[in-house]
Amino acid sequence: MSPAAMDALPPLAPVDREESLAGKVYRRLRAALMSGRLSPGQKLVHRLLAQEMQVSPTPVREALLRLVSEGGLDLDARGIAWVPRPAPERYNEIMELRVELEGRAAARAAELATPEDIAALRAIHARVAEGRLRNDARMVLTENELFHFHTIALARMPVLQRMVESLWVQAGPTINLLFTVPRPVAPQDHPHVALLSALAARDAAAARAAVERDLREHGAVLADMLARPAAPAG
Repeated sequence: MSPAAMDALPPLAPVDREESLAGKVYRRLRAALMSGRLSPGQKLVHRLLAQEMQVSPTPVREALLRLVSEGGLDLDARGIAWVPRPAPERYNEIMELRVELEGRAAARAAELATPEDIAALRAIHARVAEGRLRNDARMVLTENELFHFHTIALARMPVLQRMVESLWVQAGPTINLLFTVPRPVAPQDHPHVALLSALAARDAAAARAAVERDLREHGAVLADMLARPAAPAG
């Protein structure tokens, strides 16, 4: 297209406050999906959310529809948004993509991470371990997400990071299911520990292997749970 033709295009409409507010609501709900603050089967009624977030219903409705289009939410026959419980086949596909992308990011991080970066990750994992010992699901979910995305950020691959975020939007809520069954707590044997060692040694292959083990271990548990019939809503 020539510069003259581009000049002939109508100007873009200004962004008003309502659109900006919808973006803020979208980011907050998206973060809640990624972190597991929302659970599979949970309904999101836009008017109730609007009251909770102290905004009008319109930006909430727009944010919910945007998340539906991204696969993070579904709509029922009445138009009410809810957090889907992914079929095992879809969940397995998401996890395979996460293994590939997050493993690649970890390998790159092993080449770039500084001692200060590794120390920051070690502190985050210490909080993950503390949360597990306390059986504090909220603490574990928050710090685990921070650990993963801090590692990804070290790779300095922003396109990859956006792809991973999209996968977390779809899979994040399922991690709540891990806290519905008893699991052994062995913080010293957590795959995060192996990843920290690999980063310190600048061993890209070991870093990738540690992330793969982390994702496949909890992914196998969740895939088995998702294959069972969902408990009726109470």
